[in-house]
Amino acid sequence: MEGTRPVRPRDAEAGFSLMEALMAVLLLSFGLVAVANLFIVSASSNQVANQSSATVTQANEVLERLKAIPFSQLTTGGNLEANAGSNTSCDDDATNCVIVGNFNATRQVLGVGRIRTRWTIARPGAGGPDTLFIRVRSEAIGTLSASRTRTEYSSFRTCTLGTDGGCPF
Repeated sequence: MEGTRPVRPRDAEAGFSLMEALMAVLLLSFGLVAVANLFIVSASSNQVANQSSATVTQANEVLERLKAIPFSQLTTGGNLEANAGSNTSCDDDATNCVIVGNFNATRQVLGVGRIRTRWTIARPGAGGPDTLFIRVRSEAIGTLSASRTRTEYSSFRTCTLGTDGGCPF
């Protein structure tokens, strides 16, 4: 008969073998492990980003509060590497974070953790008595990523005559 194809008998190569199915499951497992690792890395990066945002906010707030203190009341001192003065906890009231004569504070930020902020106030040699150099550093406490979340600002502040009570010269 023309136009008809001969019927092939079933052979051993039709369908999936057990070995092919196991290989497919193994490849799928490797893919899922890679995707799970990606989720873990992204969660860690997200936590570091949240902590970095909190340290930026805290350092900025402390610097602004230091600028709001009258020039004649600011005292020199502080240390960015160790606590100087009493450690102020500003968990309850943010207005108490910056106190004259104190140079560090900690704050518990919900969903982020504890943020430590330290600052120094110095008189630069060339600036004269009416100039102060202020440095503020904030970083997350108790995390492996503390060095990656560090934020540091610096600013000069000069005395201006006015309601400040006069300049120290």
